[in-house]
Amino acid sequence: PGTVKVVTRKDGKEVMTKEIHTAGAPAQIRLTADRIRISADGSDLSFVTAEVLDKDGNLCPNADNRIDFSVEGKAFIAGTDNGNQISLENFKSPHRKAFYGKCLAVLQNNGEKGNIRLRASSAGIEEAVIKLQSR
Repeated sequence: PGTVKVVTRKDGKEVMTKEIHTAGAPAQIRLTADRIRISADGSDLSFVTAEVLDKDGNLCPNADNRIDFSVEGKAFIAGTDNGNQISLENFKSPHRKAFYGKCLAVLQNNGEKGNIRLRASSAGIEEAVIKLQSR
């Protein structure tokens, strides 16, 4: 456990600093969508990544928490994935175990315009909600 700090210098002057911290215990979920606006055509998709983070916002690379997804509004969960080639979980399932701290929910528009809310939860950690729109 600890911190790695990298300092970049040019002509003796510091131009950039980056720190990477060892992750603590899983504490929260972060949701990030590739697009927050999708077409209301019944087939458009948004890929939403769920990341398991510690209390300081660091990715927990060893986290394998089961993430439960639920959606409200003008979309449905078309599938979930985590990139683990040996996973036997059903792609159509509304839940997925994180793999290296991440998993994915694919939302598909239901053909109507309106708001969409995706919620991700896991036992013992803070849930997350992301809002999208179909137009």
